[in-house]
Amino acid sequence: MAHATLGRSVDEAGYALASRLSPYVRAGMEHWRPPWFIANRKVLDYLLVYITSGTGYFSVGEKAFDVKPGDLIWIPPDTFHEMRGHAPKMLVAYIHFDLAFDPERSPRVAPGFGYLDSGAQRKLLHPPWPWAPIASWRGPMPVADAAPIYALLKQVILESLGAHRPLRVTGLMLQLLDEIQLGLTATSANSGEHGPVMRRAAQQIAGQPEAELDLRALAKAAHMSLSHFRKLFRETHGLSPRAMHDRARMQKACELVLHSGWSLTKIAEHLGFSTVHNFSRAFKRELGVSPRAYRRRTLSQRPL
Repeated sequence: MAHATLGRSVDEAGYALASRLSPYVRAGMEHWRPPWFIANRKVLDYLLVYITSGTGYFSVGEKAFDVKPGDLIWIPPDTFHEMRGHAPKMLVAYIHFDLAFDPERSPRVAPGFGYLDSGAQRKLLHPPWPWAPIASWRGPMPVADAAPIYALLKQVILESLGAHRPLRVTGLMLQLLDEIQLGLTATSANSGEHGPVMRRAAQQIAGQPEAELDLRALAKAAHMSLSHFRKLFRETHGLSPRAMHDRARMQKACELVLHSGWSLTKIAEHLGFSTVHNFSRAFKRELGVSPRAYRRRTLSQRPL
């Protein structure tokens, strides 16, 4: 229910839900996998999976379905699920998390711990979540536009692998949950009059992180003045075009550090940094760790 207070509408249900949320990320990763299969199991926490590239076949509860690039899958705790990635390979992003942090339970659960019958582990199981709309989320999530969700998911993964700043990770998780809800209800700012134009601009920025950001060309393509384009972009996406480009470039840097086999010098040149030292400083400023430390830490993580 929404009430007007001093001329402003207050979403009481939204604030009530927000007051109950204190997300805690146990682990997250995005990586390439050859043909793979995880047999029917349950986990103690929530699992959110995004298919970046490739195809597969999943089941959640009694629902079985094909998966393809752009699909988002929500798996609640204590829910049977099975996952299969087809040849030749799949790029998959995922996070294990709690919706509400519990100091007696959350840090004690190994991410990805699978079971058929929880038994003695039941005390570590995330308690049932009765509050709408999250209580109804399960399986494939038919969001209107997965791009902003994927961008936030990658930020959560990068932060959880980087400096481990709890407040920032929690804030990103709250944004991620909100973006999923907006995508499901199709009531986000992106669905407004200028939404499609701003969404295309964001997709172009995120899709070309190696290219130099040309704001005048983006504004011209949107048939807007530069100042109006900047204003609408920030209102729609919550950050400036420059900030989105910097974020996309750093996300691409993480992918190249992990998967390309390139030297840091070559990665720096590819992404437009003047020197490898400038690249390393920017990487550490954003993630809290050096590119080499990020590579070591990420490759040692336990998958799914």
